[in-house]
Amino acid sequence: MILSPEDRDMLLKALHSKAPDVVQARMANALLLLSEGLPVEDVAGLLYLDEKTVAGWQAIFARRPGRAAA
Repeated sequence: MILSPEDRDMLLKALHSKAPDVVQARMANALLLLSEGLPVEDVAGLLYLDEKTVAGWQAIFARRPGRAAA
């Protein structure tokens, strides 16, 4: 598949939306991939995120109240 520069920019803008529903969906996607055993580095690359963001989401999820010990 070949994207024009305009199409690529449009898609990347959509990916980087700060809308709460978009962020929540991206976080869920990252956490599900991590739960499948993918390393933070791979998840970040696949989802066009930086590693710090993925690791932060992982840490937040692990610290949530009521979390059963794994």
